[in-house]
Formats: sequence, C-alpha cells, structure tokens
Amino acid sequence: MKISLRSKLMLISISVLIIPYIGFENIKQTETYLRSTLETSLTNISTVIASRLNDEPSFFRTSFSKEKDALYVHKLNNNSIQIDGYISDWRSYLKWSRSFESISLTNKDNFRLFLSEDDNFSKEKKFYNILLQIEDDHLIYRTPESNKINGDHVTLVYRDKYEVLKKIYISPITQGVILPFSYEKKLNQDTQIMEKKEKPLTNLKSIIQKTDKGFNIEVKIPHYMIGNNLGFIFNDYDIRGGGKKIIRTFAGREPNRIVRTSKDIEDKIPDHIDKRGKRIWVLDKHGLVLASIGSLKQEFKENVFNILYTYLLPPAYDQFEDDLAGASQLKGPEVESALKGVQETKWRSSPDNRAVIVSAATPIYFDREIVGVVVVEETTNNIQFMQRQVLSNIFDKTLFILVFIVFLLLIFASRLSSRLIKLNRDATGAIDEYGKVQRKFSASNSSDEIGELSRSFSNMLERLDQYHNYLEGMVSRLSHELATPMAIVKSSLDRMQKESNEDDKRDALKAAETGLNRLQNLLTRLSEAARIEQALQESDKQNIVMNTFLKKCVDGYKYAYPHQVFKLNPSRIHFEMKINPDLFYQMLDKLISNAVDFSDSTKPIVVNLDYNSNKLIIEVINYGPPLPKNMTSELFNSMVSVPGSRTDAGPHLGLGLFVARLIAEFHGGFITANNLENGNGVCFRIQI
Repeated sequence: MKISLRSKLMLISISVLIIPYIGFENIKQTETYLRSTLETSLTNISTVIASRLNDEPSFFRTSFSKEKDALYVHKLNNNSIQIDGYISDWRSYLKWSRSFESISLTNKDNFRLFLSEDDNFSKEKKFYNILLQIEDDHLIYRTPESNKINGDHVTLVYRDKYEVLKKIYISPITQGVILPFSYEKKLNQDTQIMEKKEKPLTNLKSIIQKTDKGFNIEVKIPHYMIGNNLGFIFNDYDIRGGGKKIIRTFAGREPNRIVRTSKDIEDKIPDHIDKRGKRIWVLDKHGLVLASIGSLKQEFKENVFNILYTYLLPPAYDQFEDDLAGASQLKGPEVESALKGVQETKWRSSPDNRAVIVSAATPIYFDREIVGVVVVEETTNNIQFMQRQVLSNIFDKTLFILVFIVFLLLIFASRLSSRLIKLNRDATGAIDEYGKVQRKFSASNSSDEIGELSRSFSNMLERLDQYHNYLEGMVSRLSHELATPMAIVKSSLDRMQKESNEDDKRDALKAAETGLNRLQNLLTRLSEAARIEQALQESDKQNIVMNTFLKKCVDGYKYAYPHQVFKLNPSRIHFEMKINPDLFYQMLDKLISNAVDFSDSTKPIVVNLDYNSNKLIIEVINYGPPLPKNMTSELFNSMVSVPGSRTDAGPHLGLGLFVARLIAEFHGGFITANNLENGNGVCFRIQI
C-alpha cells in the first residue's frame, strides 16, 4: 500500500484535532447548560420581584385609569440641559420623544414632545424640561402690542397641586426668548366689568428657534406648579387672524396624566438580588415604565488568552448599543404574554449585533387581576466569559498534548531530514565538475514523496546523459546539413574554371552565391539559438497589458506580410501579465513566420487571446496542410522540421519552433501543436 509523505504528516498531525475537540465539546455542553440556566435565573428573579409587588394597588394607579394617553416624564442622565432652543443637549433622548399629528386628513403638520425632569435637586428647586419639535411650513408670529393671540402658539393645559385646571400660553413675537403668560380676570375701574388680562409668568423660561422644517420650543417650568395632569395644544395659523389647525396631546377637556418612575416601587425590589449586568423593569397594564433599576453593561476582567478565544468563540463586548435605555414604554411578545398571565422569555440582539439580550416577564396581580409586569433583562456576555474560563481550565491539558505531539513531529522531522541529506549527497555526487554524469544514480524504492523525488532525479540524470550524447553527435548532424551547400559552392567553382561561356559562368556564380547564402543562413540561425539561450538567463520581466501588446504585434505582421490576411480575436478581459516583451515578440514571430510559410494565402491566419482561471492562452491558427501524425510531439525539438511542405527553398534547421519553446518555458508555460479537427490546418497553442 502506497503511503505518501503528506499522508504520513496528516496521520501524525490529526492528533492535534484532540485539542479543539475537547475544547468545543466542553463549550457546547457548557453553553447549552448556561443558556438554560440564564433563562431560569431571570424567570426566578422576575417571579420574586412580582411577588413583592402583588396586591399593591397604590403602585399601579395608571393601570386602573381608562386614559391611555399618559405623558411619561423621563429621567435625564445629566442636568446639563440648557434652554436655548437647540436640540444638541437632547440628542441622546430624542428617540424616546412622542409624536402627535393633526386629526385633519389634509394637514400634515405635527410635533414631537419630550418631557423630562431634573432628578438631583430638592422639590422646591426641581424643574420640568420640555422640548417641542414642531413641523410647520409657515410660522406666523403674534403681532406685538396685540390684545389677542393672532399667531402660532402653544397652550399648556395642567392641573395644579389643588386640582385646579389652568392654562399657560406660549405665543412667540419673534425668534428667541418668549415670555409665557396666563389670563386673569380684573375689574375695569371705568366700566366696572370683569375683563380678561394677560399675566406674565416670570418664573417660566421659554425660547423658540427656527429649523428647516419648522421650529423648536424649549420650556422650563417649576416642578411645584404642575400637579398630576399636563397636556399640550399647538394652534397653527396659516393666515394671520384666519382659521387655525389644532394638534393636541389629549382628547376632551382633561389633560394627560403624568407618569414617572416610582421610588417606592424601586424600594420594594429585594436588595439580595444580584443586579450586576441586569436591568429590572416594572410596567403598568399599558406597558408604561413605573420603575427601572440597573444596567446591562458591566466591565469584565481582561484575560491574557482573550485574544486567542476571540477567534474560537463568539466575541463578548463590554460596550454595545442599548436600544431600550431610557425607554418610557415596553412592548414585545414577552410583555404581551405576561399581560395575559403567562410567563415568557425572549432572546434578541442589540441593534449593533454586539450583544444578545435575554428578557423574562412575569405578571403582577391585584385581586386576581393583572395590573402590571416585571421584566428582567441580562446579556449573554457572562456566558461568553464563562466559556473562556472553561478553555482556560483545559489549557494545561492542551499544553501537555501539544508538547507530546511536537515531540513526535521532531522525531519524524529528524528522520525526514536525514533522508533529504542523503538524497542531496547522492544527486550532487552523480555529476562531475564539468556537468557530465559520471556514475549511475541509485533511486530509492520508498513509496512516499522523497522516493518519488529520488526516482525523478534518476530519470533527470538519465536524460542529462542522453543530452550530452546528443551534443556529442551534433557534429555529424551539422556536417550533414553543411555538406549540401558546400558541395554546391565547390561544384559551382569547378564549373566556373571549366566554362568559357560567360552566361554559364554567371549561372555557376549564382549557384555558388546560393550555396554561400545557405551556409550564412545556417550560421545565423545557429548563432540566434545560442543568443536566445543566453538572453533567457539575463532577461527581466515586466507587467504588460496583453490585449494592447498582441494588437501591436498583429499590426506589425500585417505590414511585414502584406499579402497575408490576419485576424485577431482579443480577450474580453483586459489583464496584465509579467513577461519579457522582446522575447515574447520573438516567440510570436517564430510562430507567425511558420504559419505564413504553411498557410493558404486565401485564408486568414487567426490569432486568439484568452484569459481563463489565471492562465494566458494564445492560439495561432493557419489553414493549410496538416502535420504528420508522428511529428506533433517532436516538432519543437532542435533541428526538427517538416520536409516537403515549405514554400521557400532555403535551408531549414528546425530551430525556429525550438526557440519558441525555450521562450515559452522561460515564461513558465509550454507550446503545443495540433491539427484542426477537420484536418484543414494547424493550431499552435501557448499556455502560461
């Protein structure tokens, strides 16, 4: 049975597969277990928290309310909001703003609202921060000194802490600071009639700034002014004093109810629950967030093997995009299931696909009715880091296996090296300093690649010995080729001495010149072949665009052979090859010259260029007599020619195609010659 050297190496190296096999088997079992454990853990935590909030109706007043259009008050991550009419301070919160549109089918105006409050101040110093992003194609300011509002304005409708319904008007006169006001009734001393008068509110701050689509309004209102209800109305005038369009945040007379996170609910969550890397939501029946504790992001200790594990395991990131951070309302299949009384878990990816988030939802009951939901979330990053810990635990075993395998490979490599050294010594000792084979090379009987190489060396040295014999016999071949022209010259000179007729002498002189020309041609072609072999050793290659190069060559042949038609079929792909242009042109010249000599002058010589699978293919097709069947394999050898078919009468050593073969081999390719299928011509193919 033949076993190659590669197979031997593969058989030894296959033991290395034990390492990833052990690691990944452990990881598969660990990951499946940890995923199941994570779901169970989150479900248990949500159950514990829900049990603490059951039968606490005071926490879920919004669940009993029929009004669903509550306004949520967001907590700000920082208190750097500046009331200037620009949204740069709000940019990280804008995704949680609510949109309100006009009821009219023809009106496309709308506005977005974001309501927040400062959380780091005492109740007396707290403020509501409000951003209104209004889309309006035509902003109409109120006329200064006007007794009534006749331009675009926003009305804040609210109930104060005494449940009294009140209104605040924000009616801009120009861009910049707006002075909000309310109306109060005062007695007119002249008419003794109660009249409605504007009362400026100096404790409020409001600014308007125009935008490309409309305008922004920022408002800052003291916390103590607003009770539990607050609503907004945008009054849009398209013509001053004309009809107005109204966009409201509430229906009817009663403004929206204010909903915010509850500190009392947060205090109900048990302290013994591990909140690292977890986020806990408490929702009312409508999905509004009543409490939010914790964060999904956490820092992990770096491990020196983390870089290696990154290529073997899914990456675990400390930082990722948390799309629900700061959300005012949660919707999802797990929340909907919990509102129907069924515990549910959900797996989802973060928007940037850098984390997988698992959430578990459990219903909250009061008097056997569902009043809210607890949602607990956590990422699978902990699982990824646990997997890395598993790999770290088996690292010592893996290291031992690696050392053992390396030891086996060293032994095998030593054996391999000794065989290669012996092969090198036998190969170099078989040739003397003059390049002549001096003794027979003993080929190896081994069935692997080194044995194959040894037998290849043996065959190569045998062919080299044959080539030396060929060179030694070349003298007789050249003497045969030179005998004819020398005989022509000698006989012509003898005729010139004997002939007295001037015409006969001229004929003899022409015959002598013909013989000399043939001798000169023989010497020229022999020296050309020698120069080619020397040029191949000294030539450099450069990148050439083959379509352009071949076109120039064919254009030159059209001028060189005006009576012959040439047809070029270039490649559809313009590509470059690294060649020596001078040698390449010489190779093509030999093929074209041969094609012209044997071609039917009424038919074109076809040159095809193709590039396929990183291979350059050039075909030279001439229509004429086919090659003899026994000549296709020997046609490119030195001093081989096809007799009796050439159109010229000059001597031919068969060196042209031999030179073409040398140039093709210099470029890493080969040349073949085959008759066309219908037998009406020959195709020479260069493949590099």
